[in-house]
Amino acid sequence: MNKKLVLGVMVTAILFATPINNVYADSYKSVTIGSDLTNQQEEDMLKYFGVDKNSASVVEVTNSEEKKYLGDTVSKDQLGNKAISCSYIEPTTNGGLIVDTHNVTWVNGNMIKNALITAGIENANVKVSAPFAVSGTAAMTGILKGFENSKDGKKLDENTKKTANEEVAVTGELGEKIGQDKAAGLINEVKSEVIKDKPKTEEGITEIVNNVTNNYNYNLSKDDVTNIVGLMTKVNKLNLDYSKVKGQLEDVASTMKNTLESDKTKSWFAGVCASIGDFFKGIADSLKS
Repeated sequence: MNKKLVLGVMVTAILFATPINNVYADSYKSVTIGSDLTNQQEEDMLKYFGVDKNSASVVEVTNSEEKKYLGDTVSKDQLGNKAISCSYIEPTTNGGLIVDTHNVTWVNGNMIKNALITAGIENANVKVSAPFAVSGTAAMTGILKGFENSKDGKKLDENTKKTANEEVAVTGELGEKIGQDKAAGLINEVKSEVIKDKPKTEEGITEIVNNVTNNYNYNLSKDDVTNIVGLMTKVNKLNLDYSKVKGQLEDVASTMKNTLESDKTKSWFAGVCASIGDFFKGIADSLKS
């Protein structure tokens, strides 16, 4: 399935939720259901999430809503004509962020967890799923909607939601090039430095991005770096308290520590080899002169 088409489908399913029958606003658990699921698929999704319409706040979204909100910026082909994917969120009082994904291929749990940290969510059980494999590009928006719709949820600032969604998108794009976990780890590391140092200028953010990305032999393009800088500029404006998110950021980083450390070693070795090559090239060039 075309990734952009699935993006439209995912947005439809989880971006602009409207209540359906048997919505329980005081439920701790919240679920979004795509309106184009069959009755059986809807029941299967609720069963997968371990809830029913009497135990969770369930909201339905339609393709018409997608076109209403996205028609000016997304082509009809990309929007598609069906709302499919689903999300589940249960705010908790402790235990951190637990994220599970099923039938989504473009984003993974670490990407979503990273974005939830950016959104200021500390404790929650989260699931993202669909009846069949989809990219999962816009799942973050549905999760945030679900969080706001649950009893223990809270309304999130629009800039915060937009930044969290953009983080998933930027990380997903990087994931296509270097792998999902590497991308999530890289964004997590850059974000940690930005939140901790709170640069006062975009140049300061760019320096952090360059310093971190140069530690890895990922061959990022200028556009990749520009996208990361743009994202981190928005993260910086959220003024997140490093002391409050430090543990969460370290928790995400720990799951990818071995991979990232290995890539740092590879990058260092590549740099040494390049330096040795330049040294001998210099000697050869001097002998020719």
